[in-house]
Amino acid sequence: SFMDELAIAAGKDPLDLRRQHLKEERCQLLIDKLEEVSGWKQRKKNEGFGVAITECFASTVGQIVKVSKDASGKIKIDQVWAVMDCGWYVNPDIIKAQVEGSIVMGLGAATIHEITFKDGLVQQRNFYDYKMPRITDIPPIEVHIMENDADAGGVGEPGLPPFAPALTNAIYDLTGKRIRKLPFNLNEV
Repeated sequence: SFMDELAIAAGKDPLDLRRQHLKEERCQLLIDKLEEVSGWKQRKKNEGFGVAITECFASTVGQIVKVSKDASGKIKIDQVWAVMDCGWYVNPDIIKAQVEGSIVMGLGAATIHEITFKDGLVQQRNFYDYKMPRITDIPPIEVHIMENDADAGGVGEPGLPPFAPALTNAIYDLTGKRIRKLPFNLNEV
């Protein structure tokens, strides 16, 4: 999210700021793909778009989240686009499943997973009283895989870190409200 704050302070588009500072060719191609698949340049009023790019386990993942307000004025997640550059790979379906699962896990971590205490004891004892994302909470997700012959990188963990900052950047883009504490209640933004 801090990258977006820097972009705003500099008066730059958040993707352009990343393009300016992530000079490696693979990052440039990933940014181009994110821009293409999300329609970043065709953003409309009353839509919030947020981006985040992370690198770990020798892979780079970029995500763009699009949000809007529903009829009651609550934030809803309209779409998530993910672009994975994990180098050489064998099975694209496994990669897509891993990234989709990471996004769902990121949604839970960002918006509902919370451990609370009362009188020094944890209140959530098991899955029956620990909230998890339901299928009705999951937005449409598109996963795109970059084609190259670089050494293979990880696909399990890299899809998780970019979701929360992309979501909070999208919320800021729509509402002007910066979220700095997780988890947050999406219905209360």
